[in-house]
Amino acid sequence: MGGWLLPDTEMSFRLSPQQEEFRDTARKFARDVLTDVAAECERTGAPVSADVRRKMGELGFLGINIPEQYGGLGGGKIDSLIVLEELAKISPAAAFPVFESNCGPTQTLLYAAPEWLKKKILPQVCSGDYMVSVAMSEPDTGTAMTDLTTRAERKGDKLVINGTKRWCSGAGYSEGYVLYCRLEDKPGGAGVGAVFLRKTRLASALAARKNSWGFTAFTTPKSIWITSRSRLKTSLSPPAVCAT
Repeated sequence: MGGWLLPDTEMSFRLSPQQEEFRDTARKFARDVLTDVAAECERTGAPVSADVRRKMGELGFLGINIPEQYGGLGGGKIDSLIVLEELAKISPAAAFPVFESNCGPTQTLLYAAPEWLKKKILPQVCSGDYMVSVAMSEPDTGTAMTDLTTRAERKGDKLVINGTKRWCSGAGYSEGYVLYCRLEDKPGGAGVGAVFLRKTRLASALAARKNSWGFTAFTTPKSIWITSRSRLKTSLSPPAVCAT
């Protein structure tokens, strides 16, 4: 019976020796460090501390698939998921910094941000000194990116952003935010892009926090009202990331 594999082709799902070593390092870190960290985070509702994030950075966990030129290890997606799986076995919330850097909004910066912004932000993410979160979902559209209503309008050299976001994981304590919004009056996803905002440039009011079982330590507010007027540093054109 024929199959989709070429004749005499073998497929192995075994980890490489390097991946096994990395997995073991992550497993040991999770058991030795994250067990107590996760318990404290769940008890207090506080996020993973900056010190723990820096320990993750020292082990390379926060830049596994980020190129070496930006402070990462230059590995692949599978490498990052191996580590994420081991840490999440102890606590999904405690593992979230690894997710955000290797699978989340940091990857948007890697693929779409201007070079100067990547050089400025990504090394700090890899070291654990900087956390980037995403503001994507909206109350009336959910995660339907083609229907976003939050708008960013250019007013001279300023970018004026108005809208409401929901379920913004890490809101309030992450240092930077990749905010998806409508940049042009085009239908569907054609006019949608992203803006990078530093926490100090984000004027917002957070609604009541939403707690999730096993995920208490990672803030996910029900709503975040966004009103920001910031100086534009990059040309305004979707889908590239515009920095403010």
